[in-house]
Amino acid sequence: MPNRELIDPAGRRVNYLRLSVTDRCNLNCFYCRNDPSTCFKRQKKELAKQDFVRIIKTAADIGITKVRLTGGEPLLYPEIIALVHEIASIPKIRDISMTTNAILLPQYAYQLKKAGLKRVNISLDSLQELNFKQITNGGALKYVLEGIDAALDAGLTPLKINVVLLKGINDHEIADFARLTLDRELHVRFIEYMPIGGKSEQWDSHFLSLDKVVEVCSKISHFVPAESENGGGPARYFRLQGGKGKIGLITPLSRHFCKNCNRLRVTCDGKLKPCLFSEKEIDLVPALKATNYKELLIKKILAALKVKPDPRLVATASKDRARQFKGNRKMNEIGG
Repeated sequence: MPNRELIDPAGRRVNYLRLSVTDRCNLNCFYCRNDPSTCFKRQKKELAKQDFVRIIKTAADIGITKVRLTGGEPLLYPEIIALVHEIASIPKIRDISMTTNAILLPQYAYQLKKAGLKRVNISLDSLQELNFKQITNGGALKYVLEGIDAALDAGLTPLKINVVLLKGINDHEIADFARLTLDRELHVRFIEYMPIGGKSEQWDSHFLSLDKVVEVCSKISHFVPAESENGGGPARYFRLQGGKGKIGLITPLSRHFCKNCNRLRVTCDGKLKPCLFSEKEIDLVPALKATNYKELLIKKILAALKVKPDPRLVATASKDRARQFKGNRKMNEIGG
């Protein structure tokens, strides 16, 4: 079947598939889970490697060209290296990346690069050891920093650090994160805290608009717009004068980017989600079990495309709407 474009009813070209390969994690960030005791436990039955590959190959035939592996922590997926290798061997997939907490990167970075992974985004919400331990419920910052070095040494670049901004928790570290971009080719991306998983009171206490980032960075140095990444990502990029790296702002609430959304999501248990802020899911598992799985998967992907929400109707800066959003999944099950 020749490659073609996936266009949704709003005219958006969808070419990006995010796969949450596991809901397990070796950290326990308070905003990601409802039950801290479930951190290392598999909550959903993970798809087999070959099922993920079938989904991606089918999606590639109808227009998907980019894949990101997420979690939970994707490096806990037992066949992660083999999965990366198989995805990288699909001719129509031009870019494969991963979002990770970096703890296992000293062990896996070179294997991932050799298997075909292009780059990594690293989730890191504090540069202070004690604060990091509190946010992650016991994590050790030094292992993440070692993972960042391992990724850079292996050439998994450009390397992006994702920081969920949390009022009263890490907003005093904005300047420290921003300064990382001065001397190293790191891109630091600040992300607004999203009300995923039904924690509306907690979200209300810790949500902070990224206008605060602009305010702080403007006091460090001349803060100027920078070229955006290729591929229609959600971040708006800036640069501190003379800096080697960039600073990104991802604002799903105060300045949403739905009109440019180019992605679909697959959960570790095989549910296709057309939108992060939607409870709609399409179960791919029955199709994967069929002999004519490819035909059925195409139908389900096209069905998901049809129900991708109209950007004019999706959440904007309204805190009231954000409070009302419950969601049927926790963030560790969706992968962000």
